[in-house]
Amino acid sequence: MVVSCYADTSVAEGFETHWRVHLKAETTRIRELLAGEPESLVEFERQLETIRQSIESSEGRHAQGMAVFATSSWDEALALPSDEPYEAQLVVDEEPYLVPLLVANYRRRAYLVVLTDTHRGRLYASIPGKAELLDELDEAVPGKNRSSGQRWGKQQATIDRHRKDHILHYQKELSQHVERAWATGSYQGIILLGEHEVLENFRGLLPKRLGDRVVHEAPHAWAGNQPEIRDQVREVVDAAITGQQDRLLEEIGRRLQAGFAVASGPQEVIVALSNGQVLDMVVGPDLGEVGSLCSGCRSLFAFEVATCPYCKAPCDKSNLWQEILEQAVRHNVAVHFVSAEKRGVVPGGVTALLAHDDPQWAPTASIAPETAERGD
Repeated sequence: MVVSCYADTSVAEGFETHWRVHLKAETTRIRELLAGEPESLVEFERQLETIRQSIESSEGRHAQGMAVFATSSWDEALALPSDEPYEAQLVVDEEPYLVPLLVANYRRRAYLVVLTDTHRGRLYASIPGKAELLDELDEAVPGKNRSSGQRWGKQQATIDRHRKDHILHYQKELSQHVERAWATGSYQGIILLGEHEVLENFRGLLPKRLGDRVVHEAPHAWAGNQPEIRDQVREVVDAAITGQQDRLLEEIGRRLQAGFAVASGPQEVIVALSNGQVLDMVVGPDLGEVGSLCSGCRSLFAFEVATCPYCKAPCDKSNLWQEILEQAVRHNVAVHFVSAEKRGVVPGGVTALLAHDDPQWAPTASIAPETAERGD
């Protein structure tokens, strides 16, 4: 038995924590499920006490959320504090329930933020609410001085050309800094901050593969010598995530209508992941659907299968959403999560944009759930 607990440990008004009330209902539900299994109920209560101790620890009191896992083979629980609250959940299974942890991890993937004007730039690795300075650059660019006298026109043209050359040199160097930062980190996309004209010129100097990763631009003035963008990061990143998701859903709608380079529903997405076709994946809330995972070749099926059609090894039941997300992690696929309200725009609860529209060859396409359950 493994008990997985997700708790909102933030403090409400009156200094009352949220997790006590929410987990009380979850605990009652589990006790009712185990009412006919006295030994399992005793084990659950033991693990529940271990979980409570972790949440009530100093580490738990200073966190906004806690993910805690307990099992009979451990002397103490594994506690993972978070600076964001979790929705209260208590799951009893034979393996840890990781979906909320995977969702939180994807939502906290960093963005590479580039703040620039004509001659100064800073690079930040940012997640909602936080920004870490990675690099900065400052080029000596001549000011917009105006010449005078009889040779005004020629001198002014020389000054302007000299200034533009310096700005171009700075922007090319900044582009190289962005390339190095992108290569050494793991980022969801690039966000550009600055004046529109400056950003347009700079974006044109980025390699196409990086220019295509720009997900958001926002105006931001360079105030003095020490620009402070940390207070603006949450708003900027949230806007970037929302805009990126809206564009992705629009593209999915177009591809579904055209029937081109898109996979919809768990089994189609599983095959596309296995074939290395998936660029981006959109996932709705976990409804607790059951899939099958081969104990031999680790093939995944979106329905119950007794025997793997590939290697003939037995298959185990598993949480379908968790297995799909773990496959996405292994294939380094960007995952976007939609709320329950938007689930209707994601056919089958999970949809993927594909890199190409090659046929999805897989023997599983001919396996119907009815026959699969018999192991045929």
